[in-house]
Amino acid sequence: MRFRLVSVVLLCGFSQIFAVVCGNAATVGEVLKKIQNLPPSQRRSTLEEGAKSEGQVVFYTSVSLTDYPKILSAFEQAYPYVKTNAFRSTPSGVVRRADTEAKAGRHAVDVIGSAPVETSQLRQLQLAATYFSPERNALFKGAFDPDGYWTALDVTPIVLAFNTKLVSQQDAPKTYQDLLQPKWKGKMSLGTEDYEWFGLVLDRMGKDKGLEYMKTLAKQDLHMPGSSSVMRVQLLLGGESSIAIAARGRRVAEFKSKGAPIDFRLFDPYGAEPDLLALMQHSSHPHAAILFYDWLLSQEGQSKMSDLTGRIAVRKGVKHLPWLQELLQKEFVFLTPNAKTLKTQELTDLYQQVFGLYRAK
Repeated sequence: MRFRLVSVVLLCGFSQIFAVVCGNAATVGEVLKKIQNLPPSQRRSTLEEGAKSEGQVVFYTSVSLTDYPKILSAFEQAYPYVKTNAFRSTPSGVVRRADTEAKAGRHAVDVIGSAPVETSQLRQLQLAATYFSPERNALFKGAFDPDGYWTALDVTPIVLAFNTKLVSQQDAPKTYQDLLQPKWKGKMSLGTEDYEWFGLVLDRMGKDKGLEYMKTLAKQDLHMPGSSSVMRVQLLLGGESSIAIAARGRRVAEFKSKGAPIDFRLFDPYGAEPDLLALMQHSSHPHAAILFYDWLLSQEGQSKMSDLTGRIAVRKGVKHLPWLQELLQKEFVFLTPNAKTLKTQELTDLYQQVFGLYRAK
């Protein structure tokens, strides 16, 4: 299957042409109203027929470059008459692009799959539609929004990773307080957008005590090369740092299973960050968008995703690869917009302020 990383101009041009050709094409709201009381088989056939006419679905995502094409390929195999167009960026980049296009009156994207804080911003920007997929009844508790603005696609436990050539098992930190020891100064990395992890620790410690801790941690001369956990883990393996705070455990466990000099610790609190799906209010391909959304949450979609990428499914009963089992030995907390005490904007502003990324507004 062929994937196209399309530009705003091409995407928007196609959307405008489609609107002209189809004239009074159905909106997301109209399609949802049409299918809401249909029996499952009729509901699916209605979506499939509409998707055949629309011919494509546009997906904006922050899912890793190595993983999202595999997921889209599996969907295209299941529905060969629906082509997938994808734009991939950082979580903030995905939302910024969707917002910029919407303000210009262009609605290219149908479904967004990104991090919790950024996905919650789609509701605030009035870009996300409310959608209660029938597939969510089979998902783990905490994996979907009671108000219908998002549903988890996968979940990644957050761990403390360390280079075993630079840090011994005995010496490796065992608690968050251990990270404040002078010997780790200048030897640790943290991402520039680890808002969910930040919010969880503040909630557990209490806002005042948590902020005091984070400010002390920031004085440890942290390396903050970007938002990508994969990049930070690769830099860790290259010896650029000894410890990676808030590393995504799935990739760390995979490297460990392949014999890389890396190991990890599960701290308390043990959070897990999901990628969340949001259906766009102004989707140009609403039948294909809903079909795609449902497939991603289905038994087939969740199993394919886990088998092909090693991602941890949020659907009950899905079998996971052996090297993921160590991450599943301890119960984790879903880091969703509903799980944190602080408001999204306050959380991001505090994070940027504490770690000196840029001045909070």
